[in-house]
Amino acid sequence: MAMHGKNNTETGGWGLVSWAVVSRLAFCILKKGDSFVSLRVLCGFHVSLFFFFLPICIVLLWAQGADAQDVTVQASVDRTRVEVGDLIQFTVEVEAAQMGRVSAPQVPTPDGLQLTGSTSSTSMSVNIVNGEMTTKRTTTYHFSFRAQQQGTYVLGPAQLVHDGKTIRSDQVRVEVVKRSGRPQTRPAPSTGRSMGGSELREIEQNLFLQAIPEKRMVYVGEQVGVTYKLFTRYDLRNVQYGHVPTFTGFWAETVFDAQRLNMQREVVDGRAFNTALLKRLALFSTTAGKHTLEQLEVNCEIVAGRRSRGLFDFDPFSAFDTQQVTVRSGDIEIEVKPLPAGAPKGFGGAVGQFEMRAEAIPNQVKAGDPVAVKVVVQGAGNLHAIDEPIRPDRARFKFYDPKTNLETQKQGVSGKKTFEYVAIPQKAGQVILPPFTLAYFDPVQRRYKTVQTEPIALHVTPGELAPQPVDGLRGEEVRALGSDIRYIKPDRIHLADQGLLLYQRSGFWLLQLIPVLGVVGAYAYRRHRARLVGDVAYARRRRSRSEAQRRLGRAKGLMESGDSAGFHGEVHRSLAQFVADRTNLSAAGLTADHIGAVLVEHGVDAQVIAGVQDVFGQCDQARFAPGQISEEQMQALFAQAEDLIGMLERCI
Repeated sequence: MAMHGKNNTETGGWGLVSWAVVSRLAFCILKKGDSFVSLRVLCGFHVSLFFFFLPICIVLLWAQGADAQDVTVQASVDRTRVEVGDLIQFTVEVEAAQMGRVSAPQVPTPDGLQLTGSTSSTSMSVNIVNGEMTTKRTTTYHFSFRAQQQGTYVLGPAQLVHDGKTIRSDQVRVEVVKRSGRPQTRPAPSTGRSMGGSELREIEQNLFLQAIPEKRMVYVGEQVGVTYKLFTRYDLRNVQYGHVPTFTGFWAETVFDAQRLNMQREVVDGRAFNTALLKRLALFSTTAGKHTLEQLEVNCEIVAGRRSRGLFDFDPFSAFDTQQVTVRSGDIEIEVKPLPAGAPKGFGGAVGQFEMRAEAIPNQVKAGDPVAVKVVVQGAGNLHAIDEPIRPDRARFKFYDPKTNLETQKQGVSGKKTFEYVAIPQKAGQVILPPFTLAYFDPVQRRYKTVQTEPIALHVTPGELAPQPVDGLRGEEVRALGSDIRYIKPDRIHLADQGLLLYQRSGFWLLQLIPVLGVVGAYAYRRHRARLVGDVAYARRRRSRSEAQRRLGRAKGLMESGDSAGFHGEVHRSLAQFVADRTNLSAAGLTADHIGAVLVEHGVDAQVIAGVQDVFGQCDQARFAPGQISEEQMQALFAQAEDLIGMLERCI
């Protein structure tokens, strides 16, 4: 189908770009060195650029005045037969002299397919045949569809609008067949490139993704681990997940999810592979029957080898040929059997292997006082499915609903679940807290089990408050009322006066000053940090003391090791650098006389100046005229340097 039209804005823009490039290069040349030499270089360079850009300018100017050529639309797919879950690449190519007035194509999505994304790219070609010049711009649109159901589907037509008229492409038929469940490696949908049979087989043999289940037959609620591992003999780049399974029919707990590839060496059928663990999951089936886990999909680029580089190809990474591929794991079929009949009383669906213990604190209480009872269920299995254990006989204790805490370990779904109760003993004397009971199904032994806690002995003494008679109530009702309320306030008849209200207390208003002081402190700290960055002299003064202490510490270490020359050199640097930091001077070349003059300008006492010069003199003598210097002399010099730094800190 052919349409005609004009668009004069693009070629004019190309002309401006070409002259802008020439002007920019001229400016860069004139900016350097001698102007006469630069002009001479520019002239030669400009002539070269003139002949380089002349054909391009002619093409662009010719295209500016030419009428648009025919607009053609072609549609194609990368494969006409795919499996359920595969991606279909639907490609639409639009060719025209100018694309300014051509809209992007619209592609309907058939029922049973899902549009997952789209990309586009544009290229331009110029042909000169027998003195006649033709230009063509091709825009390629890639639409990715995921096959969700079996059947035959019609993709297209793609529709676009050019100069107010609608242009349609041809339709393409695609057959979606039942999923085979085998691992697959295919070109990524974004490439739009098909592989030959030999090339595809080679890549499939050297790059694949395995889904490894711990078992393929489980009971409802039983844990089954699934590991996804990537095998490759290629150098991989830009590895990322494409499609992550939803695990319909299972409750999934992530044990490991790789943030980067940690390659390990592994030999498979006599061939060495680099392997990387991608995911490890713990799955718990929720319904019986045969379940098929969806395939995990990974997109990546494989480095196939070096390729030749063009004259203007400055990208170092373009020296390698890369191929985008999609790798999928195989299907995993898991048969889930229902739990057998005959579940014991209190069974709530817990499946695994568990043990249980209980403890009570304190074990000596008064009648009516609370006892903290902690029941811990520990083992391997779906701890989320564990219901509260069966409580003991309530005639002896009154229980309140527990607080539950769950702790799991990622090596597999194992850990412990804690139930914390508040129990009130109903009678005084030697009282036994009966066992808590939990029923669960053990998939290893394939039978139901019941675990109990050990009985706990409690010593309950009579309460201090006797029940008071109440008019109109029988004795039994009075006793019940007394035992019901005594544990709340066993030693108080009247509530004490709490005094002033909260806002009437001075401490309350003092607390309100904390946010204000915090804001002021933060502002002051921010100004201090900004000054450290912008004011070098201030920063050096602030750090002078700590730097001096650090150097003196190094000097002390040299003294203890017996390095006299190193010790005196470090003491000299410590004192000189401290004075330089306090006065914002360079420590390089600071002599005793120079430092004396600087300290005089800052009003330092003459005795302190003499002490500084004396330390410098001792250090110079020990370094340049070495002799036998005792450890006592070095300790005295070290103490003198420390005192001088402290005095100088107060003076300057």
